[in-house]
Amino acid sequence: MPYRAIFSDIDGTLLNREHRMSARTLAAARHVVSLGIPFILVSARPPLAITPFTNAIGGAQPLIAYNGALILDGDLQELYSVPLDDADFRQLEAELETLPRLSLNYYQGTHWYSPEPDNYWTAQEGDITGLRASAKPAAPLTAVHKILVMGDAADILALENRLKPAYPQLEIHRSKNEYLEIVNRAATKAQAIQFMENRLGVSADEVIAFGDNYNDLDMLRYAGYSVAMGNAPDDIKAQVRHVTATNAEDGLAQVLEALFPQT
Repeated sequence: MPYRAIFSDIDGTLLNREHRMSARTLAAARHVVSLGIPFILVSARPPLAITPFTNAIGGAQPLIAYNGALILDGDLQELYSVPLDDADFRQLEAELETLPRLSLNYYQGTHWYSPEPDNYWTAQEGDITGLRASAKPAAPLTAVHKILVMGDAADILALENRLKPAYPQLEIHRSKNEYLEIVNRAATKAQAIQFMENRLGVSADEVIAFGDNYNDLDMLRYAGYSVAMGNAPDDIKAQVRHVTATNAEDGLAQVLEALFPQT
């Protein structure tokens, strides 16, 4: 089967443990793009925390942000958007802002807002992504794509258990023990890939997807050739077509080099 599009998660997949893309992985991605095959990054990250990697790879690639809630083209123009319902957001915002020990973060398009942008957790996330949050504006926010709540693992688990039954219409999951992400339930990586397939004129059988964590699982189940990183949990590895080496061992590059050898 000739593969005609590649979709990859970023953290734990494209990037190594130092949150960097190795020279080997970059070369493999650039080679695929040189063959005319789109290499599209799919992440929980906001768009401006993805663009350094799309720019490095080249080819003016689209990007999929917020776990599938937003797709932008290579010029950062919106192609697809599934924000939270404004009424849901306002209810959640009011509830969350009564909880003093948690860091609250609201993502709207390319903007990142926080009631406390200098909070320890928010600053740490800024160090990882290379971005800085702005103070939440006084005017009500609308069309918010993602809420990220950060805090101690026990607090985050308790919040997840509290919110899930109260908001069945939302997708609420931990991306790390200390991170709780909230998006529209219709915003998934698999749905975003389907949109891009239609735009690119390719089928699911012609798609390769790389991932390492639970928020990648719907994408991995959907793609024709699914690849889990060696650092992925065992129950994710059990559901994919191929398991590669870890992100510290250039596992993504190893697969691309085997499937698309340089002559």
